[in-house]
Amino acid sequence: MLFADINNPTTQEIKDWMIKSDLSINSASELLGISKRQLLRIISGESKAKKIHSLAMQMIWLINENKKNILNKSQENNSRKKVIKIPIR
Repeated sequence: MLFADINNPTTQEIKDWMIKSDLSINSASELLGISKRQLLRIISGESKAKKIHSLAMQMIWLINENKKNILNKSQENNSRKKVIKIPIR
């Protein structure tokens, strides 16, 4: 679980989410559908994240983790394949 309380994520949890998801302020605000200014307010603690934003952050994180797992499995499968090289002269 990404947030201890999905209804009230802390500013540190949101910052950690951005780091784990490799997101900048611009990309995070775009994904969440809020302005950059609003995201900065949430990160600074000036305002609180709404539950819909917390759920969106959780979903984005889960999607990114799933992509990483798929890529890792694909790379493992490719490395296990045996390749026969036949020189052509």
